[in-house]
Amino acid sequence: MSSWDRSRSIPWSRAIPVAPATPSGDVENVDLLKERIWRDLSWEAAQEEKERNEQRELKLAAAKLQTSTGGGVGESSVVSAILVTNNEAQHNNMQQSSTTDSDVEKNFLGFVGRPYLTSDLLKNTAFGATIGSITGMCFGFMDSIRSASSSTVLKSASRSAQGKFVFQGTYRSGMFFGAFFGVFHTVKYTTRVLVDPGDVGEICVGSLAALGGVMAKREWRVSMPYAVMLLGMDAFHVFMREDGKA
Repeated sequence: MSSWDRSRSIPWSRAIPVAPATPSGDVENVDLLKERIWRDLSWEAAQEEKERNEQRELKLAAAKLQTSTGGGVGESSVVSAILVTNNEAQHNNMQQSSTTDSDVEKNFLGFVGRPYLTSDLLKNTAFGATIGSITGMCFGFMDSIRSASSSTVLKSASRSAQGKFVFQGTYRSGMFFGAFFGVFHTVKYTTRVLVDPGDVGEICVGSLAALGGVMAKREWRVSMPYAVMLLGMDAFHVFMREDGKA
């Protein structure tokens, strides 16, 4: 097959930008359009496979009917019955496809979101919790070492007491930032599924939710600089990845 034939087989008519995903009127990105085209093609392939299975079942039923009646039913009547059933099935499929095309584009909020997958939600949450725990343990270890070296009480304490203090600070900081970054990535994925405002919108909504939790308690507010630094590192990684540099 030549390149011209391959280009003709691509459904270019599906690549027309649809209604914008945001009230501001911004055009949807290419990745979202590719995902929508892939979903539509998968649905059409499933429908074609379903029609083939229905036709196969109808032929088997017609053969069984002829066998049970001893050939008393004419072949023309069987063929006409099969054609009528196929026409009804095609009519129902066309109605379902038109209904799906008009309804699947928007969710209950009136936006065009992304398909929801529980596995993707768990992956995002686990990724945020893992990276946050590792980074938080590094933050907690540095703070504990600095506190142990500057405190006169800890300087006079034994090595085991100092080690216990450093271990507790590292463990608590890891748990705290693991929960913090896990919530951030969970909110990011939820925003992507419901609204899909893009990377900037997802990071802003996730940051507001996560930093709002940090501000909820006075003892958590001392970790605000580290929390902002962690979110800044994530945003930097996302934008560098979009530019093709990471």
